[in-house]
Amino acid sequence: MAITGTKLWASGDVVTAADVNQYLMRGVKVFANAATRDAAYGGAGEPTLEAGEVCYLVSTNQVLAYTGAAWSPVGDDAPDSDQIVLASAVFI
Repeated sequence: MAITGTKLWASGDVVTAADVNQYLMRGVKVFANAATRDAAYGGAGEPTLEAGEVCYLVSTNQVLAYTGAAWSPVGDDAPDSDQIVLASAVFI
């Protein structure tokens, strides 16, 4: 499922399972390390990894984005605690 951007919710809107999968589950996921991140994708009942997914690894203090082929660092490889790292995204 491609990341399609953000959705403006109105009071009384019905949130469907598709809405949850498309919008609410697309935040930056935090994992202890690369092994736990890799184990979270592709198994039975687990989401399929897609280009544009973003994660934070506690073990290496890195923000990474998935290119469709590999995880790639976003910004400085080891940002200081007072830095804010931003990633750009392409919305289809």
